[in-house]
Amino acid sequence: MSFRQRLMLFTALAIAVTVAGASFAVWVVAKHELYAQLDQTVAQQVNQSGPFGGGSLYTVVIHADGDRTGPLAGVLPYTSRVAEVVSGKSDGYFTDITVKGVALRELVTPTRDGVVMSVQPLGPTTKALHRIRFWILLVGGIGIALAAALAALVATAALAPVRRLTTAAERVAATGDLTERVKASGGDELARLATRFNAMLAALEESVGRQRRLVADASHELRTPLTSTRTNIDLLREGRLPEDEARRALDDAATELAALTTLVSDLVELARGEERKLRVEDVQLDDLVGGAVERAKSRAPAATFVTSLSPTVVRADPMLLERAVLNLLDNAVKYSPAGAPIEVTVREGEVVVTDHGPGVAEEDVARIFDRFYRSAGARSKPGAGLGLAIVREAARAHGGDATVESSPRGSSFRLTLPAAV
Repeated sequence: MSFRQRLMLFTALAIAVTVAGASFAVWVVAKHELYAQLDQTVAQQVNQSGPFGGGSLYTVVIHADGDRTGPLAGVLPYTSRVAEVVSGKSDGYFTDITVKGVALRELVTPTRDGVVMSVQPLGPTTKALHRIRFWILLVGGIGIALAAALAALVATAALAPVRRLTTAAERVAATGDLTERVKASGGDELARLATRFNAMLAALEESVGRQRRLVADASHELRTPLTSTRTNIDLLREGRLPEDEARRALDDAATELAALTTLVSDLVELARGEERKLRVEDVQLDDLVGGAVERAKSRAPAATFVTSLSPTVVRADPMLLERAVLNLLDNAVKYSPAGAPIEVTVREGEVVVTDHGPGVAEEDVARIFDRFYRSAGARSKPGAGLGLAIVREAARAHGGDATVESSPRGSSFRLTLPAAV
């Protein structure tokens, strides 16, 4: 049974129970009112102590000596309960009796003349109750049927957003099209569910798009060094190269392998993304940057570093943070002219690396931290365009950010981190 059918069934049952309860209450009230009117008529008959209503209502008087007078004196039964009223042991009462197949309403009550037994036929009252019961059942049945039809309409209308969500989810599952969206209007729970569903699809589309772009860009970046390395190895395997060319081929292969190693390392770092589990601790930022500068000097002995490292403590993963700082330093080394100083500053949770290179073109500033993005001036330089992307992701993983300020006289890359409390 579908959810729509269950909703219709439960709604119809709830309405049916309500209608049945209301119908029963109407029946009880109607019966009470009709019997009250009948009892009132019988009580008035007692006060008259004689025939009433043209022979349709009769009264029997039982005197103190036991003598009974009235048209029905020998017809109405003299029961033990009547005897208790006559003897004064019991109060008067109303009851239903049947005499010679005729249903009667009887009142037995003491008066100043003795005990009076007064009756009235129940036929008209019973017929009225039968008619009321018929109409209650008819109207109630029609009401339940209409309620079931309305329940179907309400369920159909209420579940329309759910059907749209289901259709969209099934279409996404069948086609893999993550651009699918569900129309959401209003502010109720189903509208909020549709909005969240759309947001989930958008996030999933963006994530899958990033993964596809990463794979496509990675395959492109890997193809060139792999091809070059394979060509050099094939030439060396043939053994027909002169010694100087063989040495140059080995050097080229080593360079390409180093570039591949760096590229694969960067790809692994980026692929981890948000799944990375940071080992956050208090880090003495000035000491970490000082160590990174020494490593950069060993890799680029010709570079000149000028440092201003103020004591600063931040909450960060030291390995990831050191990787980001080294990437900034390597980037500065790559674009600094020979002999130009590279200025490294640490203060109040910020690392600023300034070079005196050609600067970043205005149209490239917005994309300089994107994965695999390389400006026109950077395409002749080694690298795959991943270093600065790692810097920004490392900063944002710690709740900070990475920015750049550039001019034709150089660029300042700023890595901002939250200070330790």
